[in-house]
Amino acid sequence: MAEYPSLSIDRFDRDNLLAKAFFLSHCHKDHMKGLKAPALQRRLECSLKLRLYCSPVTKEILLTSSKYKFWENYIAAIEVETPTQISLVDEAAGKKEDILVTLLPAGHCPGSVMFLFEGMGGTVLYTGDFRLASGEAARLEWLHSGGRVKDISTVYLDTTFCDPRFYQIPSREECLNGIMQLVGSWVTLSPYHVVWLNCKAAYGYEYLFTNLSEEFSIQVHLNKLDMFKNMPEILHHVTTDRMTQIHACRHPKEDYFVRANRLPCGNIAADGTPLRIISIKPSTMWFAERIKRANVIVRTSESCYRACFSFHSSFTEIKDFLSYIQPVTVHANVLPMGKTYEEVKEILKSFCRKDCGDEAVYKPLGKLKRWRQSFSNEGVPSSTDGDIDGLFDDYHVMPVKRALCVPPPSPPTDRREPDDEVLVNSEPPACFIPEFHDCEESNEEDEEEEIDGADAEETSAPRASGGAGQRAGGTASEETIAPSWHSFFQRERDEDWEREMAPHSPKLFSDSEDGDSTHDPSQSSSQSTHISERASQGSGLETE
Repeated sequence: MAEYPSLSIDRFDRDNLLAKAFFLSHCHKDHMKGLKAPALQRRLECSLKLRLYCSPVTKEILLTSSKYKFWENYIAAIEVETPTQISLVDEAAGKKEDILVTLLPAGHCPGSVMFLFEGMGGTVLYTGDFRLASGEAARLEWLHSGGRVKDISTVYLDTTFCDPRFYQIPSREECLNGIMQLVGSWVTLSPYHVVWLNCKAAYGYEYLFTNLSEEFSIQVHLNKLDMFKNMPEILHHVTTDRMTQIHACRHPKEDYFVRANRLPCGNIAADGTPLRIISIKPSTMWFAERIKRANVIVRTSESCYRACFSFHSSFTEIKDFLSYIQPVTVHANVLPMGKTYEEVKEILKSFCRKDCGDEAVYKPLGKLKRWRQSFSNEGVPSSTDGDIDGLFDDYHVMPVKRALCVPPPSPPTDRREPDDEVLVNSEPPACFIPEFHDCEESNEEDEEEEIDGADAEETSAPRASGGAGQRAGGTASEETIAPSWHSFFQRERDEDWEREMAPHSPKLFSDSEDGDSTHDPSQSSSQSTHISERASQGSGLETE
């Protein structure tokens, strides 16, 4: 981070070992590189002031793993939405710099936060991985000051789906409703009808687990519950008891065990009756790769389904977020698949304040006073009490008119000279911002660590070294009214864009991918619905 080079965020190796403070946005492995390395442990042992700052939930999850127990005395949990002053101490030189840090909810997974830094380097926002619905930024109190958006100079942004190919991703509520319909139509058939949620990440799907458990009064089976031991609101909805109808357990690494069991946990009915199982895999990239529109829930084989579910903001949501806070500069944290840094940079440029034409200059009204207006020969208004620009940034919106003196009667042959024509209005150039639309993807990861995160590879984008610019406008061009919750997941229809992007925009509860009607599992209960060997191993579904 160029504005605060003594901070290290979500990276803990190489030059980051020299940082004066560490920050962790959430416990997914792609954001924890170097966090358990011996070099960092030695650095902590040689320092009296070095700390890792994160949310209380992230601290609880991190310390459930024995590999990170050495952090216990070096973690400082900061409450969300509580501005906290932190001192960055140069222990060798004895110098100290104070910064104000505020943690904002990121909506990515339990404990995930954005960091808002305020200090000598300006106001900088680091989003980490985030998903905020359109309009939700207006509800974040600490992004505002004095009734307007803070002057944020730089944003380090989660750009996982910052790609015009991805127009829109269904909201979590829309996806949840589709999954609930599918699960409800299956588990109510008999106690032997079981659903397996093929969630590859160790955590991040708690939104699904808690809502499904509440709806059907069925606890969701997981391999272990250690990370939720201090989270009763989640712990109540999950279990290690395999005798349940909803599973989110994960396959062990041994292939022979995978082939021998339909469910990863190996559960069978107590009386030996074969279980009838369907699998639902939440994902995003699979839907993004479809050539034409797809449902929120798509049947991929006899007993396997895909559900469009994302942990990251879509392009539409990214555009809404940046348009609201209007930063001077935006840096990409990751690169979307198939995109270069220059391409992403050009896209983000359209959302920056400096790319919106002439910079708006905030001018307080001050005292109102009477003034006399006159017009020059060219029809441009002027003021005898001073420059009219002190009150207005441009000419009148309506054409300026001036009274024409009635000439004395003259012969009809006399005509007005061209120079006497009435002034033609000149309108200021309109600011044009190209519209892009985006889609997001779930954060998945392999199982090599105690705490798993996303398995989608994220390539770190180069960071610009420019400092924070000073905000000229001080606020958005329009006064934003906090929308209702329902409006977070709606957007105005753009028919031209929809026709252009139709192949890439998932349609909620539309016909299935092959054009057939949406499959109702309850109508085919007489058929065999065991997960095939290929589906159980996930080899047929791992397209992301």
